[in-house]
Amino acid sequence: MNFFQAQERAKRNTSYLIFLFALSVIFLIAITVLFLAVVFLYSSDITLSEIMQNPALFISKDLIIGVSIVVMTVVGGGSLYKYFALSSGGKAIALSMGGELVVRNKASANEEMLLNVVDEMAIASGISTPEVYLLKDDAINAFAAGFTFDDVVIGVTQGCINRLNRDELQGVIAHEFSHIFNADMKLNINLVAMLHGILLIGLIGKFMFKSVFYGNHYKHNSDGSKKNNSALYLLGVGGGLMAIGYGGTLLGNLIKASVSRNREYLADATAVQYTRYPDGIAGALKKIGYYSSAISSPQAETYSHFYFASALDSLFATHPPLATRIRRIDRSFNGNYEEALGKLKSDKDKRGRNKSGKRTKAKDYFSKIAVASVISNVGSVDEQVVEDISTQIKELPKTLKDRVDEPLGAQAILLALVYNSKYKVELFYALHKANPYLLHEFTNLLDEGHYDINKYAHILVELSLNPLKNLSLEQYKVFKELMNVFIDADKIVSIYEWSVFYNISRPLEINLEIHKIPKAIHSHIGAVKKEVEVLYSMLAFHQSKDETVAKDAFDQTKKEIKAGALNYISSKEINHTDFLNSVKELERLKPPMQLRVFEGLIYLAKIDKKISIVERNLLNALSKMMQIPLNLG
Repeated sequence: MNFFQAQERAKRNTSYLIFLFALSVIFLIAITVLFLAVVFLYSSDITLSEIMQNPALFISKDLIIGVSIVVMTVVGGGSLYKYFALSSGGKAIALSMGGELVVRNKASANEEMLLNVVDEMAIASGISTPEVYLLKDDAINAFAAGFTFDDVVIGVTQGCINRLNRDELQGVIAHEFSHIFNADMKLNINLVAMLHGILLIGLIGKFMFKSVFYGNHYKHNSDGSKKNNSALYLLGVGGGLMAIGYGGTLLGNLIKASVSRNREYLADATAVQYTRYPDGIAGALKKIGYYSSAISSPQAETYSHFYFASALDSLFATHPPLATRIRRIDRSFNGNYEEALGKLKSDKDKRGRNKSGKRTKAKDYFSKIAVASVISNVGSVDEQVVEDISTQIKELPKTLKDRVDEPLGAQAILLALVYNSKYKVELFYALHKANPYLLHEFTNLLDEGHYDINKYAHILVELSLNPLKNLSLEQYKVFKELMNVFIDADKIVSIYEWSVFYNISRPLEINLEIHKIPKAIHSHIGAVKKEVEVLYSMLAFHQSKDETVAKDAFDQTKKEIKAGALNYISSKEINHTDFLNSVKELERLKPPMQLRVFEGLIYLAKIDKKISIVERNLLNALSKMMQIPLNLG
């Protein structure tokens, strides 16, 4: 299943979820009507024979309508409340689970390993590196949470990083990335919100019961008889609503189980595909069998369907049986976890490669495969690319490694990526005026650097993102203004400069809640004809710097995507404002049109048989804008 098929499957699952939710509400209305009818009957003088003659005396139309309105209001209100409570995305969910943000410059050796695995997987798959949260729990478990690629976080338990080796941890993280690409995250959040509404009736009943039982409404006479009969009825109503709430819990668990189980098999299989190492994820599952995946947090039940493995013991488990998952990956598994653990310990750090131990370099992978292959690989992770990214990170010059993990150093690095020494005096003055500490960091970086920093641009941009999320809104505004000063120094904003800053500014502004993702409204290419023409024309001219060659490349591209109405625009007729406005409007494309436009971008970038650093950064920026995770190789 490729990325786009997964998105369609997620939409179908959402429709299925809404259907189950509607059935649950109808069930709650029915049992609430029945319960209240019994209560009213008990408190009245109506006889059974009278009800047989006139059933409306037992269940009236007014009762059904009234209960329906109340139940739908309570359930709908509870669901909306929970949805908005989680609207900030993965961070809110991780914090509610008790997670603590892992900061690289304060990380332990195991935490550093975890961050490296997440970095490599994210960069190789073409999405912004997620923040990582650690749950102080001895269980072996993990989760991915968020609405979009921009707000996704990865959560991992302490037991996970303490007990798993790197390959096993990579298998777990690959499993979670599968959930990210298969659009399971948003479905999970929708499920939490919907179930909160269903469970709210039981919570109201529990509140009523406790209020009456422990309050002043329920007292006894000296002979032991109750003083207040109305309190007795309130106790009965509260207890009944609690029972209905338990029914809602039962329904919720059934819904979780029906929606979640098959997704876990898919995520396991995809993790094997991503890592090309079945023993990694199989080893993690075997260790869970020996130790445990049960989370001690009180929120474990609410978020049970988010986790890598079952977070609690339940009849309606959200995950398939552990042994079944293992046997789908390792057919030789005999169900003995103690024996499996002993074998894992004896095989520690023995990861098989090909017989020669050599790998094919992933460099130029993207430029050598067809557009159709690139599109089919969207939302996937290539093991070679992951290892290539790992190598690139290890090969970063020390002066960059020492800085990229903390906010001030990351800002200095990004400024260096767009620095033009011809305007040194003006730029240094702007730095001194805005932030003298940053000026000091920047000058030290320049003094220590004896390398082409742009060679590492792709890696540095991605690694700097999470440290920069620690900036306050005011600090970000100062940094943004400085970036604009550096970029505008020569009065020309290049595609490269825009791409570097956009790859950082968009996720940061979403994190700071000052950029709202616009609603997708354009369903055909004609609605954004001018914008597509500007983007394609700029990229075509950038490749060749020759109008005739650029127009020919443009014409080949529009033929490839069957958009014959598009017309090439001369580079003299396009300014930077046109480019910015075009990108902004293309963010409003609906997914099918995004794919069509993106196919054209890939075709155009590959037309000269090579992918430059500038093209790579542009494609990376636009893929993030369109929420299309692109494996650039």
